Amino acid sequence: MLLTVTLSAPTLAGQLSASADRTRISLEETLNLVVRYDEQVIFGEPDFSQLKQQFEILANRRANQYRSVNGKAESWTQWTLTLAPKQAGSLQIPAFEFEGARSKPLTIEVQPAAAATAPGSDQPVFLETELSKSSVYVQEQLLLTYRLYTSVDLSGLNSEELSIDNALVKQVAENQYQRTIDGKRYGVVEVSYAIFPQQSGNLVLPPTLWNVTLQSRQGFDYDPFFNRGGKRLRLKTEEKFINVLPKPDAYSGSHWLPATDITLSQSWSRDPKEFKVGEPITRKVVINARGLMASQIPALEPSSSADIKYYPDLPQSEESVSSDGVTSVITESYAIVPARAGQLTLPAIQLDWWDTEQKQQRQAVLPAQTINVRGGVEAATTGAATPARQPVEARPDSAPTSVATTATSSPTLASLWFYLTLLLAATTLLFALLWLRARATPRPQEAPGSPTVGVSEKVAFRRLQQSLNGNDNRQIRAALLDWARARFSPAAIHSLTDLAERVPELQEAIAQLESSLYAAGEAQFDRRAMLDQLQQWRRQAPAAANPAAAALPPLYS
Repeated sequence: MLLTVTLSAPTLAGQLSASADRTRISLEETLNLVVRYDEQVIFGEPDFSQLKQQFEILANRRANQYRSVNGKAESWTQWTLTLAPKQAGSLQIPAFEFEGARSKPLTIEVQPAAAATAPGSDQPVFLETELSKSSVYVQEQLLLTYRLYTSVDLSGLNSEELSIDNALVKQVAENQYQRTIDGKRYGVVEVSYAIFPQQSGNLVLPPTLWNVTLQSRQGFDYDPFFNRGGKRLRLKTEEKFINVLPKPDAYSGSHWLPATDITLSQSWSRDPKEFKVGEPITRKVVINARGLMASQIPALEPSSSADIKYYPDLPQSEESVSSDGVTSVITESYAIVPARAGQLTLPAIQLDWWDTEQKQQRQAVLPAQTINVRGGVEAATTGAATPARQPVEARPDSAPTSVATTATSSPTLASLWFYLTLLLAATTLLFALLWLRARATPRPQEAPGSPTVGVSEKVAFRRLQQSLNGNDNRQIRAALLDWARARFSPAAIHSLTDLAERVPELQEAIAQLESSLYAAGEAQFDRRAMLDQLQQWRRQAPAAANPAAAALPPLYS
């Protein structure tokens, strides 16, 4: 118990972190800075005054969050600041301090203001398509970005799913910010995709359809979201063509890996200077690849020899996405067991890859490593008790060879069994402690936004309540749809328009919610009012509001 408390003590201190939704912007754009402290804060906040030297703070919103998933509770306080740069160049977001915790500084690259060359920039709503390159190699990452500019408020927005023949497509970012063009302020919805062509030749990026509904200026009774007014627009993105180059003939690697950067690093379970015959030490090799998906990265396969044996574990892969594309991290672990004492060499680990920026072949390398292996205690004792012998030429089928092999391997096997027994005892104790803790922990509530297949209306409404107590309007919208489908049936609810027709009391609250997501400026949404209206409607509505439940056929017909 004392050991458990000691190990968990460092995690009790709050952690402070800062992150930006984008690290490269132009001078006329804004960005969102999120500062998070991993504890509940009632009074006070970090000192943001240093930001004003290089940024203008347009908004500062604070939210307290709580989450419990699988018995693990987590709470935090989050400040979201909307910033506008005051000048172009490399601007610094300083480190913040709060309650003894300190965040890391950030660097924001700000480009000079661009000329208003966007097509249709004199229109209140228009689309822009941007590609990171005009030609790529096969399986190289290509970044495609769509931007919807609007100078008016929107009450509805949805776009077709992007699908490209002979290519893998992965959405990597979705941001909202503001941009000034010729003195006119626009709200921007930006969606970015990473595209990986799978064959050389001409790749066609087809146009996608965006359905946009403008906010009516006549009040909520005439909101276009409810099909009673407002203007609807059907906008299409530009069709683009990309030249996909084949793998260069000069590339000699065994696996084709076109990437921005690939690095190898390693760590050990304990000091590799402490190797002993027959005792394993775990080596972890980490592959960090920018511009590649995890499925593209081959496994490292160290080859065993008579002196060194490798016992690999299952590799672990992780993909992270941002506006810069996909970054993959592969961690491979394997136990190294030396079979004899002395100086042994672990061979170098090499991974060939193609640098897509410099257009040349490169190699990520962990150099060869020499290790000193000491003999086991049992082996030293046996050697001292045995008189010196003259070398004997041994044949594979000779009896003395078999006896000698058994004598040296038996102590090693006993040592391994000893460590395995200790490991089994420690694991048993750990599971016993976890079982006792699980019995004392109350059953966690379902997290908002979980799939609603087979979920009751009460469970869906509880998730909706949790979302309305939070600060994420997108999560509220998803939870509201989930509850409506559980209440009325999935076939009856395709959008919030269907819910508004069945529950007229929610029309104004739903319109506010949609406006807060798609408005060009700051739009207000009263979450408490929506929750009160929902609770009142549920008390007054009949229990058999679900038409699927009310439409059961008679028992005998």
